[in-house]
Amino acid sequence: MKAFRVLPPQRSWGGVGVSRRRRGHALTLTSHDPSVRCADTSPCQRMGRKKGCALPAFLSVLLFVLAPALAWAHPHIWIQQHVRVVAKDGKYTHVEIEWRFDPSSSEVEIPLIDEDHDGKLSAREVKLLAGEMLPELKNYGYMSWLNTGAKDFRPTNPPEFIARIDDPASFVPAEWDRSAGDGGMPMPQNKRAGDTAGPRKKGPRNLVYVMRFALPEPSKLLSITTYDPDDFIRIEVDRWTVPKGCVLGKHSTYKAEFIRGYPVYADVVTCQFP
Repeated sequence: MKAFRVLPPQRSWGGVGVSRRRRGHALTLTSHDPSVRCADTSPCQRMGRKKGCALPAFLSVLLFVLAPALAWAHPHIWIQQHVRVVAKDGKYTHVEIEWRFDPSSSEVEIPLIDEDHDGKLSAREVKLLAGEMLPELKNYGYMSWLNTGAKDFRPTNPPEFIARIDDPASFVPAEWDRSAGDGGMPMPQNKRAGDTAGPRKKGPRNLVYVMRFALPEPSKLLSITTYDPDDFIRIEVDRWTVPKGCVLGKHSTYKAEFIRGYPVYADVVTCQFP
């Protein structure tokens, strides 16, 4: 394993201790702010934070680079999710989720992952990406909840993983205010993160992750909910690609609520055989 090469020294950003590291193909961050998986929902409560929570390193880099002049903007990253199911003998055996990152987020990551800069991800580049990204995602249950008829549960085994670059982009969301919910308080100049990557001259493109999870056992019923309770990452299912026999709805309890009283309920896809 190659050693990490520290780029700039640790810096502070919005209460987060940031150490930028590079291992040939990807940039990650470490954080001493255990903020992102706590139940508190007000911005003031979040600054105190409980212990035992942390943002996945593979996503921390995007939050660091994409942050504008204001701290704690929501969401920083927008993901369009496609859901697919695999069935055999009238029962579901696998569920597959595809994440299409918004073009701005993609332009932060693609140059770091695409080592040879050919605009494609080779098998080696995907393997390196998976080696760093999947262990981090596993710590957070792949940000997903499954249900096959009883209680919700996290995916139990690592997924089959592939990644690619969609060029031209297949997902270009409308512009949004990344500073929404920040209360209008500008960051001190010495704590501002780098600017968002500018538009790509050749047009937008998407970084795409595809993860296929095996169910613990075949089931006639399946639902999946993927979301970030702190709304740093907004994940929305593409309603036009919901599989036949499945319906898209909003979860009754899973929600992001960075500003108390303004919940964003998570998308849930539910599939059922007769």
